[in-house]
Amino acid sequence: MSFHFYLYRAGEGLPPINSWAELLAEPLGSLEQIRNELSELFPQIQWQLGSHAWHGFGAGYPAQSPYLDILLSEDAPGQCHFVVLNKAPPSVMRKIMEHMKLNYVCAPEAGDLVDPYAYGDDDPYYAKRAADSRES
Repeated sequence: MSFHFYLYRAGEGLPPINSWAELLAEPLGSLEQIRNELSELFPQIQWQLGSHAWHGFGAGYPAQSPYLDILLSEDAPGQCHFVVLNKAPPSVMRKIMEHMKLNYVCAPEAGDLVDPYAYGDDDPYYAKRAADSRES
C-alpha cells in the first residue's frame, strides 16, 4: 500500500507520473490559492510552512472530521501542480478531486494510478486504475 497519493489534473490516457519524461500535469494555481481552497473545503486544517513546502494537517477533530496530511510545493515558479496526500482515505481524495476538478490520483512509490471511487475508507488497499498504453 502506498503512503503518498498525488492528485492532479492532466490530459486523459497518461501513465503514472513516475514514468513521465517531463511534467504533464496542469498547474492548479499558486500555493496560496490551493491552501485557501483546501482550507475552505476542510476548515479544521492547520498549515505550517516547511523549508520548501506547506504542510497541512488535521487529525479527526472534531470527531467526524477526516484524517488530513497534505503537502503542497511549487513544481514551477509560482505554480503548484499536485496536491500530495499522505495515508489519505479515498473519501478525502474524492472530495478534493471533485472540488478542484482533478482527474488523476497516482501512488508513485508503487507506480500505480489509483481509482478512489472503486474502494472505501475501510478497505485496507487502494484500487488501481488501468493506465492507457500511450507512452509519455
